[in-house]
Amino acid sequence: MSLSDRQTVSDLLTLLLQAETAAQTLYLRLMEAFAHEPEAAEVWWKMGADEAAHIRLLEQILGSLSPDQLQALADPFWLEQARSAARYSPEQVLARIQTLEDAYQEAHALENSELNAVFEFVLTEYFPRPLRRGFIHNLLREHVSRLDRLRTTEWRRSISIQA
Repeated sequence: MSLSDRQTVSDLLTLLLQAETAAQTLYLRLMEAFAHEPEAAEVWWKMGADEAAHIRLLEQILGSLSPDQLQALADPFWLEQARSAARYSPEQVLARIQTLEDAYQEAHALENSELNAVFEFVLTEYFPRPLRRGFIHNLLREHVSRLDRLRTTEWRRSISIQA
């Protein structure tokens, strides 16, 4: 089944899990690539840990929905957003990164892509217990703000990736 054939809530969740897993892969690979710079490695570790938490929340949703709920048609807008997020390739991104600044820009683009919007929608719409939108916003805001620990553009440009 191609990405464009997927139309159910189950498909939406599967696509989002795929995207969150790709994001986690990117961050853990960046942690390894910048292990020679402990501050940067710690940021990437925490970003990867956040993605692991996102994956666990999505798995909770998958486990809590009935078969009928999982097979219900998903909102076409959010499906398209999830399809786009699921196309994300950490390998392609890693091939473009030469410095910590490059990694920062790629992470910033990822965190401002449709990925977090779909994640927020799914948590709000399908999480088994009511979650306040404020909690979800804070969760995502804290996640994205981790990038602020990567100091200045000049400093980031001075740190090269290690293969």
